[in-house]
Amino acid sequence: MSSSYTRSTTQTSTQSKVIHVTRKVRADLLAILDHYGYFSEDYAQKLINDIRMFIDEEAIEHVKFTWTRSGSNVVIEELDYEVVWGNMGLADDRSGGISYRFDLTTANFQVRITYSDRWQKMPEDQKALIREDLKLQWGPANQLDYSDGQWSSERSYSKDGLGLSRSRFTRL
Repeated sequence: MSSSYTRSTTQTSTQSKVIHVTRKVRADLLAILDHYGYFSEDYAQKLINDIRMFIDEEAIEHVKFTWTRSGSNVVIEELDYEVVWGNMGLADDRSGGISYRFDLTTANFQVRITYSDRWQKMPEDQKALIREDLKLQWGPANQLDYSDGQWSSERSYSKDGLGLSRSRFTRL
């Protein structure tokens, strides 16, 4: 069985832009793997594949690497990568800044995405075609508790008007 469809995006993107910015996210993800061993390299590769698909389709606004206190919805730490389109002045920093924290060794780690308005308005048949190319299952997530913490802007990864702006939430 084969199928084809035409992708219609509202922004002009190229695969090289998407690959450039997601390679830096992959480096961050692999640093998390090296520090904590929460997942396999195979999972990391599948995750990056899906993030690339979602960005290329302009289907997401955020990718979040979130640590919650075990057995709760209390966020201890989060790296939030916001997708930024058309910002030619966004810096292209080096990946990194993922340091080991002992308190995160017993935390729950999860990857969350926030869908874009484009995705929300997309017909279900188009969403289904995109989902066929994804490597992981994506489903709804519970609400998180971000109280008693602070956000800081950290890094940005960009190329030719496509960027990811990384912010960090840290519980006080």
